[in-house]
Amino acid sequence: MDEALAALGVSVPIRHAVSSLVSGPPSDIQAAALGDAVGGRDLLAVAPTGSGKSLVFAVAVAHRLAGSPSVPGRPRALVVAPTRELAAQCAEVVAEVCAGAGLRVASFVGGQPLSRDRRALVAPVDVAVGTPGRLADLLRGGALTATDATVVVLDEVDQLLGPSFADQTAMLLAAWEGATLLATTATADDAVVEDMRGRRPGLAVHRVTIPSPTAADGAASSTTSGPPRRLVVVATADPDAFAATLASRCRRALFFVPRRDAVEPLRAAIAATGVPASGVDGSASPTRRASAFAELTSGAARVLVTTDLAGRGLDLAAIGHVVHVGPPHSVADLVHRSGRTGRGDAATGVVAALVRPHEVARVRAQATEAGMTVEVVNPADRSAGERLTAAFGPEIDRPRRRREPAPPARSRRPARSRDHRPKRKHRS
Repeated sequence: MDEALAALGVSVPIRHAVSSLVSGPPSDIQAAALGDAVGGRDLLAVAPTGSGKSLVFAVAVAHRLAGSPSVPGRPRALVVAPTRELAAQCAEVVAEVCAGAGLRVASFVGGQPLSRDRRALVAPVDVAVGTPGRLADLLRGGALTATDATVVVLDEVDQLLGPSFADQTAMLLAAWEGATLLATTATADDAVVEDMRGRRPGLAVHRVTIPSPTAADGAASSTTSGPPRRLVVVATADPDAFAATLASRCRRALFFVPRRDAVEPLRAAIAATGVPASGVDGSASPTRRASAFAELTSGAARVLVTTDLAGRGLDLAAIGHVVHVGPPHSVADLVHRSGRTGRGDAATGVVAALVRPHEVARVRAQATEAGMTVEVVNPADRSAGERLTAAFGPEIDRPRRRREPAPPARSRRPARSRDHRPKRKHRS
């Protein structure tokens, strides 16, 4: 990586900062996109999750901004991410790389007072990282301006251009119209590419795909590294009940449900079996969201039940199982959710979908379009037990529950007040 950056003219301090994060040669998407990114060209980088796309725009931002000061309220680079957790992760990577250039990075996300973000912009900020809603609020309020804009980054651009964030993203792109646009995602169809080219006619598109899996790849997907290539589909009449049973085989797993109101019932059902489980959705407070991810990372919870809040971009270490409880909404959701395991050089875990029998064809079509092989398991078959053990592993011993001490026995004697004194009899 250091030699590749040196060939592009990246300064030594920035290269040292990058070497503290990664080692070895650049990934395929880094080798393809870094030249255009550092050179100041508008680009769209499409590559599997965990392939190092964040490092591409982090290096470009640090290289383009190095050597010049910023003015309060006028950051020279803007990084936009769809969720608070992804924005925090982007800010961490960008800050590590930009530290080599002496640049200040600040994050601006919802869930905290707007006044705090306004105060943060009183001092010079070189790179502003945040969610589209909060950045749009700061832009409307005048605390944030695009006067000195040099680079704008859209991470998970297909989601930012979708219906949930389209208006806010359009406002930010209009304000930063003169800045270089760097966009990244793991899934971008022709409509997204055309939309991007309509906004930036000279856009360079770099796309890296994983090769189609073979039968051997599918059989060994739990031991190989990189994005998952196999999907185990369990056809069951009650996916929620089967999910609670399956949790006993998981040591660190993400269970994705389609709706917010399905998170707590499934979490409670899994916890009732003795498996430590946590749950979180987009309506939770920032403190609760951070706590839920920390419980999974530390091992306090073996299972995290969540919505698509955790489906994009998050780098969660050593995820052994990704379970879709119900069919994913789209092929993109299947790809992004499944990509929480097997990130970078990490070993790929097991990816499963628990669906009703009439939903199997839909999930099979999604997996085929995503380039994954499909194995269908019917729990009613005689060989189902052996196949489930082969796919998910044996049940893991549940932690012993500590017995709560019995409440102290209540005395029949009425309690007396400390201040109680017997009345003295007065002699007549």
